[in-house]
Amino acid sequence: MTRRKAAAMVPVQPIGEQAQAAALARYHLFDGPPEPDLQAVVELAAQLCQVPISVLFVLDTERQHQIAAVGIDAAVCRREDSMCSVALVAPEPMYIEDARADPRFMANPFVTGKFQQFRFYGSTQLCTPDGYVLGTLCVFDNIPRVLDEQQKQGLDRLARMAIDVLELRRHGFLVATLLREQHRTRTALEDANETLRHFAAQLAHDLSSPLTGILAYAAELHQLPTANTDASWCTDRISAAARRMSTLIDDVLAQATTAATGHAAEVDLTEITRQVLEDLAVQINDASAQITVGDLPTVTGDRTQWCILLQNLIGNALKYRHHQRQCHIVISAATDRAWYRVCVTDNGIGIPADRREQATRPFTRLSPDHSTGHGIGLSTCTRIVHTHGGRLDISDTPGGGATVCITIPTGNP
Repeated sequence: MTRRKAAAMVPVQPIGEQAQAAALARYHLFDGPPEPDLQAVVELAAQLCQVPISVLFVLDTERQHQIAAVGIDAAVCRREDSMCSVALVAPEPMYIEDARADPRFMANPFVTGKFQQFRFYGSTQLCTPDGYVLGTLCVFDNIPRVLDEQQKQGLDRLARMAIDVLELRRHGFLVATLLREQHRTRTALEDANETLRHFAAQLAHDLSSPLTGILAYAAELHQLPTANTDASWCTDRISAAARRMSTLIDDVLAQATTAATGHAAEVDLTEITRQVLEDLAVQINDASAQITVGDLPTVTGDRTQWCILLQNLIGNALKYRHHQRQCHIVISAATDRAWYRVCVTDNGIGIPADRREQATRPFTRLSPDHSTGHGIGLSTCTRIVHTHGGRLDISDTPGGGATVCITIPTGNP
C-alpha cells in the first residue's frame, strides 16, 4: 500500500502539445499502410538486447500506439497507462533493471499484471530532425535485466534508423501529395486551354467576317471607273493590310488550337519590320514619327510570332510617345553565334524602373493618360520570348524614353 502511494506522488508530465500532435501527423502513421522496415528495427532491437519483446511506440494527446512490435500483439492503450509517457520527457534514455522497484512504474498496469508483468524496461526516444519526440523504441523482459554499453548504443542507433525510415515515409507522402496537386493543376490547365481554344476559334470567326467584307469593298472600290490614282493606292493598302490581318488571324488560331509554339522557319526581320510599319502607317503619320531601321538579321523562328512581337513593341513606342518632342523610334539588332538581340528604342515617356516587371503582366496599363488598349501587348511579347527560351529587358533610353530588347538563343552550340 505504501509503495502505491509513493507511485501516485510522481506525476506523468503532459506531452501532447498541439505542435507535437502536428509533428506526429506529418508521418501518416495512422492513415497509411504499415512500414515494413520498422518491423525490421524492432526485430533487430530484440536480438541485440536479447529480450523477448521490442516495440516502437508513438503517443498522441490521448493514446499510446504500437506501430511495430515483436513478442507482443500490437495494441493501443491510454496515455496515462503508458510506461513510455514517462520516458518521452526523460532527459536521456531509460534502462530500468526491475520496474517493481522504481516508483515511477511500480503501480503501472504493465508492471502490476493488469496488462503485463514487465520487469526490465529499456527505452530510447524517437526524436525527429526538428526536435520533436514522437515516441520511443522500447525493449521489455519479464525478468530483471541489465544492458551493457554496446547494447545501449546499438538501441540508440536503431532508434535513429527508425526516424530515418519515418522521414522517408514522410517524404513519400509529400511526393504523392505534390503529384496529386500536379495532376489537378494539369487537368485545370488542360480545361483552361480547351476553353481558350474554343474562344480563339470564335474570335477568329468573328474577326474574319468583317475582314472579308473589307476585302470585298476594297475590290469594288478598285474597280470603279472614277477611281483616281490616290484612291487606288488607298484601296491597295487596305486590301494588303486586310489580307495580312486575315493571315495573322489564321496563324494565331492554328497556334492556339495546337500544342505547338510555332513553325520554325527562316524569318527575314527586315521584311517583317517593313510590313509592320506599313500596317502602322496611320499611327506613324498621326505621330509624325521618325522611324530608323538598322541592319536586321534573318533568324530562325516563327513568322507570325515575330510579327506580333514587333507590332506590339513599335505600336507601344508610338502610343506612349512624348508629346513635347518629335517621336523618334529606332529598330536595331545585334547578333552572336549563341544569341540574337532585337531592340526597339524610343524617346517617349518611358517606363519607371520600379514598374517594369508590372508592365509585363497581362491587363496592365501604367499610364492613365492612355486609356486605349487592354494592357496585354508587353505580356504577350514576354510570353512569346520566354516560350523560346529568351528574355525581354526594359531599360531607359539616354535622354528619355524606353528601350525594349528581346534576346533569344540561336540554338548553336
